[in-house]
Amino acid sequence: MPAKYSNEIALCEFALKFILLCHAATHAMRAARFPSPDDAVARDERATLAHLRARCDERVIASPAAAARATASWITHSFDIDPAFGDIDYGRWRGHSIRDMAESDPQGVAAWLSNVDARPHGGESIAMLAQRVTQALARLAREASCECCIVVTHAIVLKVALAHVRGEPLASIRSVDFAPLSSITLDYDAVREGWRVQETS
Repeated sequence: MPAKYSNEIALCEFALKFILLCHAATHAMRAARFPSPDDAVARDERATLAHLRARCDERVIASPAAAARATASWITHSFDIDPAFGDIDYGRWRGHSIRDMAESDPQGVAAWLSNVDARPHGGESIAMLAQRVTQALARLAREASCECCIVVTHAIVLKVALAHVRGEPLASIRSVDFAPLSSITLDYDAVREGWRVQETS
């Protein structure tokens, strides 16, 4: 076989696919409250995920949040929990309505919306979250034991992952939104050690 085609096959063999999936909607989301780890899903939507039900060669990982674990259970009976893909820590804003926080702490909310390093709630900044997520993606790529990995996580995690893979500034996440159960598919080329966005849905 010509060397050119051998190299192309080798590159394909080292291509890994990562599907980052937003968990199902919660009552807190519908009430416009900052999320808490214990927020439950609003309704059973497992039928929507029938196309993602894990095959034996796929690994499923979930954020520790209750909604992410419930969503992962609709895909497979066995999944791993990885805190690195957990939601951003909203500190003392957790569980409070966005409107209430905007009224009681307008300067803090303004800082949060304009500065990726701001953490007026005492939790994580967006920059801190981005560092955590990019390190987790790199670890998954190094440790990959199958060709496809499904990660059930949070919209803001998808946003920072997308900005990282595209090489865009973190501030760009303000112009992107992901609905519950939407996803992005990332390809990792282990030979070139590079990421690309395959699709968003």
